[in-house]
Amino acid sequence: MQMRQLRELMKEDMDSLRRELLRNSKGSKEDDADASGGIPERGRENDGARTEAEGAGDAKGATAHSLNGETARYFFYIERLANVTIRHDNEPRHLILTPESPRLSLTDAADMVDDFLARHSIYQVDSEPSGEGEPLMWMLGLVPSPELSVFRALDRLQYDKAAEDCGAVKHSTYWCSGWHADLWYSVRGTLNRALTEEEPVSMVFPEVCKDHDSTFVKSWHYAADACPAKDLSCFFLNHSSCPRPESFEKEKELFSLDREIPLRFRKYFDEHHALSHKKKVSLWDIHNDAGGEFYNFLVYSYATRMRYWLRQEVKRRVESFKLKEPCAVMHVRQNDIALHDNWRRFYYPLKAYLDVADDALKAMGIHTILLMTDTAEVIDEAKKHTEYEWRWMEKNRFRRSSTIKFEDQFPSGSPKEETIALLTLFHLASECRLFIGGVSGFGTLAYRYMCLLHTKNVWDCPPVRVLDQHKEYKGNHEKTDPRQNRTSGHFGKVAVTYD
Repeated sequence: MQMRQLRELMKEDMDSLRRELLRNSKGSKEDDADASGGIPERGRENDGARTEAEGAGDAKGATAHSLNGETARYFFYIERLANVTIRHDNEPRHLILTPESPRLSLTDAADMVDDFLARHSIYQVDSEPSGEGEPLMWMLGLVPSPELSVFRALDRLQYDKAAEDCGAVKHSTYWCSGWHADLWYSVRGTLNRALTEEEPVSMVFPEVCKDHDSTFVKSWHYAADACPAKDLSCFFLNHSSCPRPESFEKEKELFSLDREIPLRFRKYFDEHHALSHKKKVSLWDIHNDAGGEFYNFLVYSYATRMRYWLRQEVKRRVESFKLKEPCAVMHVRQNDIALHDNWRRFYYPLKAYLDVADDALKAMGIHTILLMTDTAEVIDEAKKHTEYEWRWMEKNRFRRSSTIKFEDQFPSGSPKEETIALLTLFHLASECRLFIGGVSGFGTLAYRYMCLLHTKNVWDCPPVRVLDQHKEYKGNHEKTDPRQNRTSGHFGKVAVTYD
């Protein structure tokens, strides 16, 4: 829909729209829709006060276009979104955001919309401008159930309740391990505990992010070069209305790794027609049935709602990749996995992954494999298996012939670039219908993206074929354990044994 068409739509029969708006609203004001025949006056100045939208058509700063007595579209001026907060249990289902001034820039508009989205996780972006020269119009849609119940509660907890007294907000520290540990274990676990206890929480820097690397002092390592804040907000919408506390206060700590669905949400997931009959997936780190996994992924998703610039960059990379379907995802994790003294895993050759998935690849007619790996030698192996069309992202990777470092996630030297790359991989993975992998948190998280993003169904997980890398590979494969590699800092250490 072009801007001219949008304006024409907003002008048509305003007297009729005004009467419909007043019928559907609860206590709306006469001046909420201007019946002069021009574009309605939306977002009247309100001395900076927050606007509470109590009905389908009564938010100051908006007008509605109704069909069959039901509000189908709800319009806001982008410049006035700061005064609009929608907090009730009958939210408008569709929002259209347009500029009031023709001089509003894309950068400023995107920042204003992101600020609105940050405190309204109940809305997802259906369409938005992808660059300069396109009409400045955002179309937002209300998320469906059961997502709505969780995001509605997080908005009210992390924004409304937190803003009442930022000094009383609980604290949890950033981890600086891997993506899965940092965001699935730490941040997701923290937010789940906050929902359970109904206590708002902020993520706080530890004194040192990585003991062995002074680069990551007072930062979250994935954001160390991304923006001055050096925290989640460099990539994602703010998860709280309060500023990040300067230092961690132990007496305010709120943290848990728990994955239980809080009681007030359980019925939405346990009784959902698309979830209740699904079996638990047999994959490492999948602890719950479909409802529990879906709930926890939603909590993770709240913390990882991408900012406009990142949404556009990931979209651009996914589209330019042109992944052919049907496809399988193969995740081959190597690099430092054998360096965990209390949780060692062995290197397996690519052929072992192909062997374990052979039946599914043939049965599903899959010839294209999206290869996700941190190790360059795995790419070399893939080139020898010409029976498949291999796709991988061109990026810097570690080589086993070089020094192996524990928890070194940034072979490119840029945490920002590595973050964009892995988020692109997650979204590419969601286009495929078979997962092949080993014991890996990152791989399991990629699989969760596949369960949600590939379909409009609530939670629909594809089949899996998995290797157990805790067991040493018995075939021919070079350097299955870095403790046998003289370039490794772990050379000669006593290996942990597993049954």
